Amino acid sequence: MKQNIFFTADHHFGHANIIKFSERPFESLEHMNEELIKRWNKKIGKDDTVYHLGDFSLGKPDFTKETLDRLNGNIHLVKGNHEGAALTYPKRFASIRDTTS
Repeated sequence: MKQNIFFTADHHFGHANIIKFSERPFESLEHMNEELIKRWNKKIGKDDTVYHLGDFSLGKPDFTKETLDRLNGNIHLVKGNHEGAALTYPKRFASIRDTTS
């Protein structure tokens, strides 16, 4: 089975204002979160490797954990400035790195 490697960033799960700030084409926060999860899992398989280059979630820790549990792949997190909730669930990540390391 072929493993793929993906690089992504700035999902901002749970961040309602990112829709307005970045002119994202979503009707609501729930619509954005569900659509991003759907698109992620359509592209990324269970055994694929994903490098998330920061700003994963601005949601609360429980919401962020639930979101992470729904996503395919072995996720490596490179910390951005919005990782507080994601860092409360470190075992979900294959690795966690600072941008300076």
